[in-house]
Amino acid sequence: MQRLLGSAIALLLLGAPVQSGHATDVAPGTMIGPETAAQVKDLLPEEVYQRYQKGEFLNEVAEPKAGVKLVDPGFLAAGADNKGKYTVNDAGTIIDPKTGKQPTYIYGPPFPDIDTSDPQAGIKLIWNFFYQSYLLGDDRNIVMLSWVARHGVDREAGQEVLQKFFDGQAADRPRPDNPNNLLFQQLVQTTFPADLKGTIALTWRYRDTKHDNTWAYVPALRRVRAVSPTNRSDGFLGSDMSQDDGSYFDGKPEEFTWKLVGEGDMLCLRDKASVVDGKHEFKKLPGGGWRGIYPAKPRFGWQAKDTKVVAWAPLPERTVLTRQHVYQLEAVPKDSYYLYGKIALRLEKETFRGCYNSKSDWRGTILNTYTPLQGAWFQTEDGTWRPYSEAQFTMAQNWKLDRATVSRPYKDDPEVPSDSLINIDAKVFDYQAMVQYGR
Repeated sequence: MQRLLGSAIALLLLGAPVQSGHATDVAPGTMIGPETAAQVKDLLPEEVYQRYQKGEFLNEVAEPKAGVKLVDPGFLAAGADNKGKYTVNDAGTIIDPKTGKQPTYIYGPPFPDIDTSDPQAGIKLIWNFFYQSYLLGDDRNIVMLSWVARHGVDREAGQEVLQKFFDGQAADRPRPDNPNNLLFQQLVQTTFPADLKGTIALTWRYRDTKHDNTWAYVPALRRVRAVSPTNRSDGFLGSDMSQDDGSYFDGKPEEFTWKLVGEGDMLCLRDKASVVDGKHEFKKLPGGGWRGIYPAKPRFGWQAKDTKVVAWAPLPERTVLTRQHVYQLEAVPKDSYYLYGKIALRLEKETFRGCYNSKSDWRGTILNTYTPLQGAWFQTEDGTWRPYSEAQFTMAQNWKLDRATVSRPYKDDPEVPSDSLINIDAKVFDYQAMVQYGR
């Protein structure tokens, strides 16, 4: 996030690292709201803190259940083999320092030991985040986008999201042929309402500095059009979420300038059922992989009766705040046409998962805060690990227009696909086939 008027305001906006005082003493079981928000002022981004101060958000501080894993243990263990193995070049691409060339494949955090004085610490940390996010393997999710105002939902749209990953998987996972040096491919198809049905966005991301290839298909035009990667920062279908949000952040690392600006404790939003209670439910798929099963329960304020929180607030009976030590990163886009001027990211020190993503305009005014609901990781019957969040969602809050967009499993139907570790045919991501999918 933009540093405004000197370091004092910068620390305010980023959520300054905790040094001492009452913020360090907040006890598990404390409900954070207007009466208690002052206790955690230093543990939240300023804009998020104001939600609790006003009583628009209410969440209890909790501790993870003993033994619950917050990331795949195999991923962290693989990091031991990566110590000193990689570096980044001037463009920010991961390379082998002995050859100066890209490694053909990476598993585990590529930079497990972060030196905070290293000027390249920021870009190394964001690569650790990305390789953590690739652990799901090929996946398919059908989700609902909801545009939410203070009175409730204004509009909704269904999306089918397919992703294929070419890097970051454990040794026992299939490694597809990769002649184009791809990192991943993503296809997003709108399934309703009628005026958007059949709209498709396709992205190919490369492992080197080559810009993303992005295409769009609009049924009314019946044409496939190449789209500038810069448009990935714009609101998807007019919502407050962008393609560069993804699970937490999905911009191409080489297209930003990265800086590690600090570290400290934060209260991060967590799924109560999985993180605190240890609950999870998976269904084994006949063709391989696993489906997450999510019960049909209210997640947000507008779905509950007699609630006093803002319409898009995550309900306290399903979400909690847990204390995490985080790295604080600052990303500045190299393209001056990018919608946001600076992005403040917070990554958990132990797992490299994302906490809050705060985006400012080029003048430093806060515009949007993107928050994923993080869950826990559990071992399945075949020994693989998979993340689970019973109240799974992501949320983008628009501060200028006082509204939000949320993404969650489609229609709260337990059998609607949320599948991971599956195998998707690469032909699905051929841009020449987009017209066929859009019919």
